Amino acid sequence: MNDKQRTKQVASVFFDHFGISPVKPDMDSLSIIISQFSRIPWENLTKFLVKTQRLPEESRLRLADIVISEHIENGAGGTCFSLTEALGTILSFAGFYCHPVMADMNHGKNIHCALSVKTGDGSRYLADPGYLVPVPVPLEPGQFPEVKAYGDRLIWEPVDNGRMYDLYSVNDDIRRWKYRIRMNPVSSDEFRYHWQRSFDATGMNSLHLNCRNGEGRLSAHNLNLRTVNADGKKNEKLRDDYSDKIEAYFGLNRDIAQAAEKEWKKSCRDR
Repeated sequence: MNDKQRTKQVASVFFDHFGISPVKPDMDSLSIIISQFSRIPWENLTKFLVKTQRLPEESRLRLADIVISEHIENGAGGTCFSLTEALGTILSFAGFYCHPVMADMNHGKNIHCALSVKTGDGSRYLADPGYLVPVPVPLEPGQFPEVKAYGDRLIWEPVDNGRMYDLYSVNDDIRRWKYRIRMNPVSSDEFRYHWQRSFDATGMNSLHLNCRNGEGRLSAHNLNLRTVNADGKKNEKLRDDYSDKIEAYFGLNRDIAQAAEKEWKKSCRDR
């Protein structure tokens, strides 16, 4: 199967699974695709397991066909790199022009990524599946786009005439800087270079999951769960029956969760 056939297959499976049929590369189709795609969880358990297998670099990247098929079969998702690559594959097939862009965060440079997307009329948007942003973020010159999601206000402030954007989250009047994203395109080789480096990021020493929960959000860090919704915030321990609770809360197959927990505990002993 060549790249064109693989792209068509990935997009077709995604559209069929979520019951959508984009007509043309416009704002309406972009909104529908991103909204449905944001239902795929951000999780590093699958990536953690790939890392423990010590595969050759060229074999350990979970590309779009794997991300979509494993989500449908096992409720899996991916980290920002695999989610960005998968969403880019789907949007490109649907007629949008898009390319990956890189972002710096508090704990490192080029460790987050997203997509710059243009619709058929030339309007530019940011799609950030790794941050579970459920809508396209309009990038109009001089504007400060804002999205309400999961109890937070997300505000993108332009830097250097829109060549970069700083993302801030605002909750209870507390403003937190999240990342600085550069809107210049990166090549496929550079994107994959940063993707490969991400396997050695400090975040890969822990198990993380995030997903939409209605209008709220679920986040798990190792054995701790946090629920954020209209009723506020709630914390829960996942020490007992971790894999069952991960499947119940996030939809991720318990066998994957159990295997990741086992490998994580082993790595903690070895450190």
